[in-house]
Amino acid sequence: MIPLSLSIVAIALLVLGIALVFKQSIFFTMIKETPGNSIFLKSFGYVHLFLALVSFVVGFMNKRSIALIFLIIMLLISGVFSLILSQKMKVK
Repeated sequence: MIPLSLSIVAIALLVLGIALVFKQSIFFTMIKETPGNSIFLKSFGYVHLFLALVSFVVGFMNKRSIALIFLIIMLLISGVFSLILSQKMKVK
């Protein structure tokens, strides 16, 4: 069950990471298009791509405690991204 769940999480993170790195125009409809915002989106895109890779590795390890630690870290990083993005959306 852990490998299947983390594989689904990894696919979602992979899609989000690719969108943040390569399809930034999607997000520039919500925030102002500046070099700083572009760097923000790319940096969090690479972080999400890294998290997708780690998710696959953790999923194949099939250890509950490691999976829970990974999920906590992933949720914290995604939460920080969401908070910063919502603040940037208010500015626009």
